[in-house]
Amino acid sequence: MELTKEQLLQIDNYIFSCGIKYYDVKAEIVDHFANILEDKLDKNPNLDFKKEIENIHSSFSDNGFNKLLKEKTKSVHKIFYKQSFDYLVSFFKFPKILISGTLFYALFLMMNLFNDKQDFFFWLYSFLLILIVRIFYQSWKTKKQQKARFLILNKTNNFLQMFNFIFISFNSITNIRGAESFLNPIHNNIQLGVFVLLLLFYWSGESVFHLTKKIVKEQYPNVIV
Repeated sequence: MELTKEQLLQIDNYIFSCGIKYYDVKAEIVDHFANILEDKLDKNPNLDFKKEIENIHSSFSDNGFNKLLKEKTKSVHKIFYKQSFDYLVSFFKFPKILISGTLFYALFLMMNLFNDKQDFFFWLYSFLLILIVRIFYQSWKTKKQQKARFLILNKTNNFLQMFNFIFISFNSITNIRGAESFLNPIHNNIQLGVFVLLLLFYWSGESVFHLTKKIVKEQYPNVIV
């Protein structure tokens, strides 16, 4: 028996009240509940609909939907990082390798304008801080515009984990280098190469995010994302 719009809304409201705020996760759970309830209604059209929703919920263990949400979050992050890494690899294949080479060479020329190379890497470090501020601002702006939150578009969580790695990695390299190391062109070029690699990784994450957002818009054309 196919569920009515009112029944689907009842399931949706119940799941939302249980703490599932992400539209994509909620839609998946609603679909799961609906399939079970349709089968049950076929066998017993007079069943207590609300009570049956609670019975299905109880099958999700003592943690309710928490375990499911954690598993979904872990899966989304894993897919995000894999796609970002695959996109990063493309920067070392033609024609994108031209972008990588140009970016490195431009920064190399800029670095040589500094007498004290440590100052140059300090500015690169400051640039990473600006990107962190940008992530927070975009997240705040998106939350104001969105009518529904999507786990797959939970950019702040994904990007902060990624950027935390980038920020710590670059900062650690700078801190372990001594004053003499900054006089060594080879050491400077290696760290510059690391910065370019990390920057391209961030770029890859941005590209994957916008591609995912485009797909979500196509899947949910009536929802503002």
